[in-house]
Amino acid sequence: MFPSNQYGGAPDVIVVIVNPKSAGGKTKRRWLKLRKRLPVDIQVWETKEPGHAMELARGALRTGASTLVAAGGDGTINEVVNGFFDGDTPISSEAVLGIIPMGTSSDLRRSLDLPLDENEALFVIQNGVPRQIDLMRVRYMSHAGVEETRYAVNMVSFGIGGAVAARVNRSRKLLGGKVSFTMATAAASLQQTPPKLTLTLDGNDPSEVVVTNVAVGNGQYHGAGMRVCPDAKLDDGVLDVTILGALSLPEMARNRSMLYDGTILNHPKVQAYRAKRVQAESQETVLIEIDGEPLGRLPIDIEVLPSALRVF
Repeated sequence: MFPSNQYGGAPDVIVVIVNPKSAGGKTKRRWLKLRKRLPVDIQVWETKEPGHAMELARGALRTGASTLVAAGGDGTINEVVNGFFDGDTPISSEAVLGIIPMGTSSDLRRSLDLPLDENEALFVIQNGVPRQIDLMRVRYMSHAGVEETRYAVNMVSFGIGGAVAARVNRSRKLLGGKVSFTMATAAASLQQTPPKLTLTLDGNDPSEVVVTNVAVGNGQYHGAGMRVCPDAKLDDGVLDVTILGALSLPEMARNRSMLYDGTILNHPKVQAYRAKRVQAESQETVLIEIDGEPLGRLPIDIEVLPSALRVF
């Protein structure tokens, strides 16, 4: 915990939460340059370990911070978003999230159409108008076999997506996001047989499907630019569900461009739906990822929370 006096300040206090280890440690160097452009009274807190950004965000909001800025990758942003809540209860309905994308993939900034350049992102925070966007409340099984709840802002996937996220997070990501995800996808495809799932949308009759991956999107992108939910909107009150049927590695390689150019829904082995609630379970161990973080496995229950977050 930070000392209690670091949580103080006027009601309009702005807190920047920085993950210096994101992007393989590059964020720390980039942040030191950007910090010189910020007012001296901006409070800057660095995360020390996984989960720390949630703790810092909750502390800031409970003492009246009006703007929280997440500086880091999608995982850091996800933690800060989760810090806006205490269980199922929002801590502040008026607080606004700002984003300075500094991660390996930065997929959320694509869905929000934010600039990748941190100086331009800072300009958006300083001059932008907040908008309301939806969130997802995700209930799932942790790796330890404990039921957990997490909020997601961009994308949840299960199948190869969970395995890929685990591989990428274990790597040093020296070759950048796109190459890291491509290599991890190829490796996971060689080692994983497409699992059989039971999928239920909006409480309708469940369907048994064999899948390479299922992506549930509030936003459009994951995996360093894969546009797997190309019609998703962050503020329409529904989730886009893209089901990739059983694809071999050669099939995935031949159709790789479709994952990035937004035409994936034209593939004959892809199905697309919209729903407000998505549930999935399996007799097999199927890994999940939430905003790029490999947090657990099926079963999973995803609900949309309309207009649950204000963001620049």
